[in-house]
Amino acid sequence: MKIADVEMKTHQLRKPGALIHRMGISLVVLTAVSMLFACSGKGGEKVSASTWKTYQLPFNHVVFDLKQTGEKDGWAVGERGLILRFDGTKWEQVESPVAVPLFALAFPESDRRWAVGADGTILEGNRDGWKEVQKPDKWHLMSVAFPSPADGWAVGERGSIVHYDGKEWKKVESPKKVALNRVVFNTPNDGWAVGNQGVILHYDGKGWKEISSSTDRTLYGIAFRNPDDAWAVGEKGTILHYDGKSWSKAESPVERTFLNVAVSNVKEGYIVGRGGELLSLHEGKWTQGTDSLTRKTLYAIDVPPDGKPWVGATTRDIFKKQL
Repeated sequence: MKIADVEMKTHQLRKPGALIHRMGISLVVLTAVSMLFACSGKGGEKVSASTWKTYQLPFNHVVFDLKQTGEKDGWAVGERGLILRFDGTKWEQVESPVAVPLFALAFPESDRRWAVGADGTILEGNRDGWKEVQKPDKWHLMSVAFPSPADGWAVGERGSIVHYDGKEWKKVESPKKVALNRVVFNTPNDGWAVGNQGVILHYDGKGWKEISSSTDRTLYGIAFRNPDDAWAVGEKGTILHYDGKSWSKAESPVERTFLNVAVSNVKEGYIVGRGGELLSLHEGKWTQGTDSLTRKTLYAIDVPPDGKPWVGATTRDIFKKQL
């Protein structure tokens, strides 16, 4: 399986259960889910990664999102309905009710979790396992966020926005009809989404509105340290910074496409992307790290409270920083 242009985002799925043909975390069924992988199936070409521990999965499914939910507990989702659980020592596959790609995870409560994916798929998980819930829309959902247990949002293809009110998911009017690739919330009345063509949307508790953007390049990732400090990343090395008032371009050390960004409550921050690109944040500037985990695409990333990130590659590897 080879990666299609990461610059062309939108998905084009084959049949349910088949791998995404071209990956892109954007979604507009003309192009392809062109962003994630360069998956050869035999693992990436590794170079030095002395400060990272590698967990190799026993299959070739790509991981699209992962989250650490406790010191010895974590979850990941991916293609073909893949659901994994980390027990503190290893990642193991658990039963999934679907066979379509799952793109994102959210955990509003310790014993309640959500996942979204292709064809508008939404899964709810609890101690008894995972189940599919009714779809409010047919378009692929690429990201999900919960500002509170009874208040959830998911975004995706063709500007799709759906909302959970504690009982059911419903479709919400979107101000843009381009693919939305990531959504985050600081509070129930402060939400953000980014997508194709440099689109940035803001939710103020009443509705979603388009915000002025300093780029027309597709944005794939967004992360907030606090309501007045955020980063968004995307095509050809695009990095934007939010200072509480506006978004502006920030200096980037490379021109490779970035697929995701994550920050901690302190000063740590990481960007991942094509070609195994891994940047870290130092004194407000992004720099290339000294560790090279793989030359394959990196997409999934999570920075838990311990500040040591998890990173998922488009090979069958998941990495955890140790130092």
